[in-house]
Amino acid sequence: MQFIKRIIRKIIYNSPIHLRRYIILESNPDLADNTYALYKTLLKNKVNEKYKIFWFVYNKSLYEDINIKNVFFINFFGEKTLFEKIKAKYINIKAKYIIDCNKYIYKKNRRQKRLYLGHGMPIKTVPEYCNQIGKTDYILSLSDFFIEPLSKLFHTSENTIIPIGYPRNDDLFVKNKSIKLILKDIEFKKVIMWLPTYRQRVNKDSELTMKDSYGLGIPIIYNIESLRKINDCLKENNILLILKPHPAQDMSLIKTEDLSNFIIITNSDLEKANINLYEFLAQTDALITDYSSVYYDYLLIDKPIGITTDDIEEYKKIFGLLCEDIYTVVKAEYISDLFEFEKFIKNIASESDVARKQREEAKNSLIKYQDGNSSQRVYEFLRDNMGMK
Repeated sequence: MQFIKRIIRKIIYNSPIHLRRYIILESNPDLADNTYALYKTLLKNKVNEKYKIFWFVYNKSLYEDINIKNVFFINFFGEKTLFEKIKAKYINIKAKYIIDCNKYIYKKNRRQKRLYLGHGMPIKTVPEYCNQIGKTDYILSLSDFFIEPLSKLFHTSENTIIPIGYPRNDDLFVKNKSIKLILKDIEFKKVIMWLPTYRQRVNKDSELTMKDSYGLGIPIIYNIESLRKINDCLKENNILLILKPHPAQDMSLIKTEDLSNFIIITNSDLEKANINLYEFLAQTDALITDYSSVYYDYLLIDKPIGITTDDIEEYKKIFGLLCEDIYTVVKAEYISDLFEFEKFIKNIASESDVARKQREEAKNSLIKYQDGNSSQRVYEFLRDNMGMK
């Protein structure tokens, strides 16, 4: 049976079927990340006047109130009826363009054109994920620096990698006060955002997980006593620390208390307040992360970054890192223990940006375009190089 299916797929892939003026979009979560930022630019340039745009989503009923010409929502992930499966398969076969970001949408015909936007330049590599990309015409990157490593990660030609920037990073240049929708009437001298990448996946079947040796499920702060100590330091310096766990992180392992200067937010909190994560990030005063691609993005706004490194050897062993020695690429203040965590907080309070020069050097070598116009560049690439006219 599998042999017959492979033969059928091969016949369809090489057949001269007539492709329709359909564009498939995907992101995880739905309507987010690079794809959503590009989608807004497609609408701005009236692409939906000439093409039908199909968002492949988990639950199309969530978007019934969206009424935009030639924009449709298709149940592609999760539970589907037989009719929905057939409809999604038909669109996947007939679409002229596939633009995906996280969960791969594979080409069903060799004449289809696919642009993989990605959801982050790699610090961690995760070969298990990269090996499943399938055939794609182009992959976005932030600069020429990533052309060789990305081509190796995705087993593709270097000509496939196009260094024209990430659409989502345009939101880092948006000026507004939406952070107040989360913080309400709370006032702090500074706000630090903490975005750790996942360590224990919510997907229990995945082998890409670390042993839960943290106590609280987060780096550096291994017990309640240390958490209270950090909160005291934050309180003394009138700083708020906002922890936003990675969507893939097993949240059941994260344990905190009701603290005055330490809060947790999730994607659902941002969605309820109708706030884009990167617009929110732009209004913070500093970032703490680790092996997450947000490091590269945050470089664009020239604010302090702290990198936690306490579990780097274990992380490298399980997930893999872009460079054997990430310190040659990732320039920031390094936080390996509780003392250095407190030191970073105090530096933010006193506006002592000790790694600014190193970050500037990293930004100039890792990010080609630093202007907030990446969505338009990607649209123009689709138009001028991929025939989306």
